[in-house]
Amino acid sequence: MTTAAPQSVASPPGPMPGSRRTPSARRGRGASSSCHAAIVQPPSSLRSGPATPGPRRRCGGSNARRSAWPGPDLRPTLPRTFRPRRRLAGRITSPQWTQDLDGSATPPSPTPPATAAGAGPRGSGRAPLAAAALVVLAILLTGWSLVAGRRDRADVAASNAAMLRAEALLSAMRDVETGQRGFALTGREEFLEPYEAGRAAAARDLAVLEAEQPRSGLDPARLRGLVRARQELAARVVALRREQGLDSARLAAEEGQGKLAMDALRAETTRAQAALADRVQLLQQRDDRRTAWAFAAGLVLVLAAGAVLGVYALARRRAERRATALLDGVMENAPVGLGLLDRDLRLQHANRALAEMTERTLGLEAGTRDLRAALPEEARAAVEPRLRAVLEGSRSASEVEVVIRPPGRPKAAPRHLQMSFFPLPDESLGAGLVAIDVSLRRRYEERLRRSEARLRTLVDSIPQLAWMTDAEGGVQWYNRRWYDYTGTTPEEMQGDGWMKVQHPDHVERVVQRFRAAIAAGEPWEDTFPLRGGDGRYGWFLSRALPLRDEPDEEYPEGRLVGWFGTNTDITAMRAAEEDLAAARDAAEDANRAKSQFIANMSHELRTPLSAVIGYAEMLEEDVTDLGEAGEPILEDLRKIAANARHLLSLINDVLDLSKIEAGKMEVQAEDFAVEPLLREVADTVQALVGRKHNALALEVAPDLGGMHSDTVKLRQCLFNLLSNATKFTEGGRITLAAARRQQEGRDWVEFRVADTGIGMTEEQIQRLFQRFSQADASTTRRFGGTGLGLAITRAFCTMLGGDIAVESAPGAGTTFTIRLPADLREARAEPGEPEAATEELPGPPEAEAGSAGLVLVIDDDAATRDLLTRFLRREGFAVRAAPEGVTGLRMARELRPNAILLDVMMPRMDGWAVLSAVKSDPALAETPVIMVTVVQERGLAFSLGAADYLTKPVQWPRLKAALDRARAATSSGSALLLERDDGQRRELRQLLEAEGWTVREAADSATALRLLEAGGGAAAPDLVLAGVPGPEGDGIALIQELRRRPEWRAVPVIALAEGEMSDAECEGLRGQVRRVLPAEEEPPEGLVAELRRIAAGSGAPAPAPSGPMEKTT
Repeated sequence: MTTAAPQSVASPPGPMPGSRRTPSARRGRGASSSCHAAIVQPPSSLRSGPATPGPRRRCGGSNARRSAWPGPDLRPTLPRTFRPRRRLAGRITSPQWTQDLDGSATPPSPTPPATAAGAGPRGSGRAPLAAAALVVLAILLTGWSLVAGRRDRADVAASNAAMLRAEALLSAMRDVETGQRGFALTGREEFLEPYEAGRAAAARDLAVLEAEQPRSGLDPARLRGLVRARQELAARVVALRREQGLDSARLAAEEGQGKLAMDALRAETTRAQAALADRVQLLQQRDDRRTAWAFAAGLVLVLAAGAVLGVYALARRRAERRATALLDGVMENAPVGLGLLDRDLRLQHANRALAEMTERTLGLEAGTRDLRAALPEEARAAVEPRLRAVLEGSRSASEVEVVIRPPGRPKAAPRHLQMSFFPLPDESLGAGLVAIDVSLRRRYEERLRRSEARLRTLVDSIPQLAWMTDAEGGVQWYNRRWYDYTGTTPEEMQGDGWMKVQHPDHVERVVQRFRAAIAAGEPWEDTFPLRGGDGRYGWFLSRALPLRDEPDEEYPEGRLVGWFGTNTDITAMRAAEEDLAAARDAAEDANRAKSQFIANMSHELRTPLSAVIGYAEMLEEDVTDLGEAGEPILEDLRKIAANARHLLSLINDVLDLSKIEAGKMEVQAEDFAVEPLLREVADTVQALVGRKHNALALEVAPDLGGMHSDTVKLRQCLFNLLSNATKFTEGGRITLAAARRQQEGRDWVEFRVADTGIGMTEEQIQRLFQRFSQADASTTRRFGGTGLGLAITRAFCTMLGGDIAVESAPGAGTTFTIRLPADLREARAEPGEPEAATEELPGPPEAEAGSAGLVLVIDDDAATRDLLTRFLRREGFAVRAAPEGVTGLRMARELRPNAILLDVMMPRMDGWAVLSAVKSDPALAETPVIMVTVVQERGLAFSLGAADYLTKPVQWPRLKAALDRARAATSSGSALLLERDDGQRRELRQLLEAEGWTVREAADSATALRLLEAGGGAAAPDLVLAGVPGPEGDGIALIQELRRRPEWRAVPVIALAEGEMSDAECEGLRGQVRRVLPAEEEPPEGLVAELRRIAAGSGAPAPAPSGPMEKTT
């Protein structure tokens, strides 16, 4: 067939699909022209060899729009030769298959094959109709060409008018520029007349260009943007001339932005005019091509009408061949076995999958053997009735699964074939066959069953009572040990039957906590009694973990499908703990009785020794008078007096410690100068220090000043430390130093005793302050001593409101540091309670105010308390310490700490009792409790509500991580955030939430006041964070309203200064806010520190950080 000549068809204003753009078109703007060229080709159905049109010019620059082919869609009316070929000219149906989710194939009801479309006389009659349609199409194409030509001529006229209008717009903007310059130079209003007239004319010209844009092809948005930019610059110069004078206007004009904007406007106008000129030329050329294309297409259509019947027949034959090839390909490559059986049940046709399956499993080849004969007897008995029912028409389809062992391979694994039969409409054939090998799936199912059986055996064998629930908490399964212990049956345990074996006093609490854990999707743990089959109750620790399926987009952690729980019998453990507590109480009672007895016997013990010393001294004087005759007796008398004094010193130490334990030691505070006291102590111990050839150095700071404290106890502490240093140092140096420190607005005095002696290990330091104990037992034999001196020193330091710390290393000496308040009246120790007596009173009454929060340490071991206190203070926490449970519980209720570190093995009230009391107290229930103990009862601790569990010796990184988790889980309070900027408000909200605050936010003061007034006084936040001054003083207005209303007056306010604030604004905030911090501080360390101080209840803000606003009001 001859190729069609090109036909005149209107070309689009942009590149058509498939066209290529020249390099200048890709750049968007050529070096010498504002238009770019694109190669525009006709549709492939009209393209014919060398007659392809050449490149066309397309206006509009890089912003020119691409449009689809503007003419009518010619494909439906073109001959089939020029239309995209369809896959199939006709339709041939064949048995089609669907596969179920379990792998089974299910055929649809049989459909008789349809004849090809257009076959027979009726199909032959369509060819003349197609030829007539082609002739009509040629006539319509000619008419379309005429109509399109008229439209193009109208577009040419519109483009010419647009060019004139663009020139008028440029002229109007020149008037604007002239008026602006005249006014800027003279300041006379009459020069603004051309300025205003030019603005009005430009607006009219732009309106006309926008109205004519669809016909002119221009882009008025670009022109409007340039005009607006130039007019805004002119308006700014005019405003500056009016408000600030000639110099400001001249400086603004000299910036050159007006010239740049005007140059851009001229360039855009020139480009638009050039584009319009090119468009006019393009429209004229397109009209010429359209005429030629319409003529060529009409000729092609007429010629095609004569050949349409031949083409139609050829297409039909090709479609039939493709359909047949497609059906064969589907049959051959199907992943399931497909075959055809004749009425004698011989396999007449099989695809590749079925051939491999039957030959491997049955040894059956197509057309050679009867299917029934190839099947084993059991399989044949299952297949034959269903196959006969299909052949006889009583059933439309039938399915059966057979198990076959491959012939000749007795040890091979059996194969599972799933067979489906369906009738065929062709009488020469019998039935269709679909076969699927499901052996692998059956093996996996068997493995799953065995795995479930092993799991059930394992769960039934564990010592715990185990159970599983659904996602809503309904128990669905119990292991065998549950029924053995409770003596119940599965029928009795249906639903909430487990409540029947709960103790009536605990069931409500258990159910409430269990339902809460189910609702939150979190692990559950609790301790409660369960009734056994004999009617007696035993205590159990119950835990449950959520079970989740695979995570997906909707459920990142997996969808909750159920819960698995266990109940561990802790009856014996609780009984042992009760026995241990009773024995501990008995021992403590005996110890207190001993201490009370010794304290009461102080006079009876001291009086005989005083008499011995007195008589020894009197005899010593008498013997001295005898001269040489009494020399042998004199040395013995001196030994008696020395040993009596030593014994009296030991008894005094024991009595002092017993007094402390019995709560009878009193503090006698007075005013005194520190330096004279130190020199007196140094003079007293000088002889003792010199015995082992040691040197004593006294280091006194010049600003040491005075103290108000107990001089006797302070002197005793220093004596004990210096004596201890002398004992373990030989030929070395001992230093007594003192310095005054200031912290939290209070004065503290530090006394330091350092030696160069044998030093101690970390393990020895742990035992250092224990009664009747030394760091190393061998030191008692080598150096002597009872081990009471340091215990008494530690107790005295505590009574004086301070503490003592030690630093040492083997072979590097030891340094003891006593830290006492300069004025005991400001930090008087809490009176000790007789029942709480240990070697140390409850602890310093005022700990360091750390920004990280307040931690209460409850431990009966003084060394552990000291180490924990030192670590916590180093990490920024404020610390209070209690030596046993009763005092610790009282202090927790008074102080409301942010966290509690709790030991288990303590006198009178152990850690478990304290933990239970804390969690049952509504005011303390949310306080995180971290267990620090040597007892290995992690499960019991968590069941009673502990936040974490650490074993001694404590690893400091683990303790810090536990405190960080506890601090993150504790809310610092509610905060109201006022910030107009969305990004800044989001960052501040994230910062507040990271510090544990619950945040409400507002963009203006009106919204913030509505949030505050929504609940009256009950809605008052714990903190207000406001950006100042805010839009139109919004932030300052909110702060003033807060201070005006009594119910909000006490709420702390932090003002975030947005840039530099004036002195008047700063003065207006004085006395109204807690701190003024810079909003742009990065990182916001000052804000974080202030938030932590507020959360910890600290009233004194720290110095403001550096930045543009460093004012604290």
